[in-house]
Amino acid sequence: MGSSISKPRAGPMTDQSGSDHRSSPRLDETDFLVVDVETTGLSAEGGDRVCEVGAVKLRGGAIVATLGTLIDPRRPISNGAYAVNHISPEMLRNAPVFTDVAERLWGMMENSILVAYNAPFDLSFLAAEFRLLGYPPIVHPVVDALAIARRLLPGLERYPQGHVARILGIGDPVQHRALEDAMVTAKIFTIFSSILKAYDCTAVGDLNRRDLIELLHNRRMSILTDALSSARDVWIKYLSTSSGEISDRIVSPKEFSGKARYLIAYCHTAKGERDFRIDRILDLRLMDSKSV
Repeated sequence: MGSSISKPRAGPMTDQSGSDHRSSPRLDETDFLVVDVETTGLSAEGGDRVCEVGAVKLRGGAIVATLGTLIDPRRPISNGAYAVNHISPEMLRNAPVFTDVAERLWGMMENSILVAYNAPFDLSFLAAEFRLLGYPPIVHPVVDALAIARRLLPGLERYPQGHVARILGIGDPVQHRALEDAMVTAKIFTIFSSILKAYDCTAVGDLNRRDLIELLHNRRMSILTDALSSARDVWIKYLSTSSGEISDRIVSPKEFSGKARYLIAYCHTAKGERDFRIDRILDLRLMDSKSV
C-alpha cells in the first residue's frame, strides 16, 4: 500500500498494577472494535488465510458500526476448518479478496482498542493479511475476552465462547461465522465491563491489571465485612459452577471461612445456610434490611 496509510495510534492498554490505570481513558469514553475471523486453517504463519471477517464497533456500550463479509482466501479451506465454519468453495466464488475490505477495516480499527475471544488467534491472521498488503504492523492495544473470562468467572470446567455466553445468559448461539461471533463477543465484553464498573474499575487500564483478582477480592471483602459488622443483608449476583448459572440472591452474612475464600451466609432465596465462594460473587451491594 502507499504512503496514504496512517499508522494507528498505540492506546493505553498495558498491563497495569499501580495507580497509572487511573490516567487511562474511561471505558465508556473509549472506542472498542470487536473482531472475529474464520480461516482456512489454524496457522497464519503456515500460510492459512482469512475466509471471513466480522467487526463490531462499540462506543459507550452501544454498537455504532459493523462489518461482515466472506473473503476469497485464494487457497482451499482445509477439511478441519470446513467442519467448524461450514464455509464452502461455492460460498466464496464471488466473495471479495481481503484487499477489497482492508481499507474499511483498517479505518474501523484506527484509534480503537481491539477485542477478540482468544485474541492471539484472530489478531495473528489479521496481522498477516495486512502485512501481505504492505500495511504497518498492528500496534493497537488488545483485550482478550477469553483471558478476562478466566479471571471474572473462576472455576468453570471450560471456557469456549459459546459456553461462557450461555452462562452469561446470552441467547445468541456461537455459529463459527465471523460477524455473528463478533456480536456474541461484543455482548460478553459489555457484560464483563459492567461487572468491572460495579467494582469501580471504570478505566481502560483496569482491563489488563495484573492485580485485578486481588483488587476485586479486597472490594468484595470490604462490603461483606461492613455487612457483618452492621448486621445487614447483601444482594449478590452469584456464579454457581455446579449449575452453570448466574443468579441474584439476598443473603445474610454469618462469617468467613477457608482463609476468607468462602462466605457462610443465610440465603433467603434457598431458605437455608449456604457457603459462597467469594471470587464467584460477580456483583454485590449492601441492603437497608437487617440480618435476622
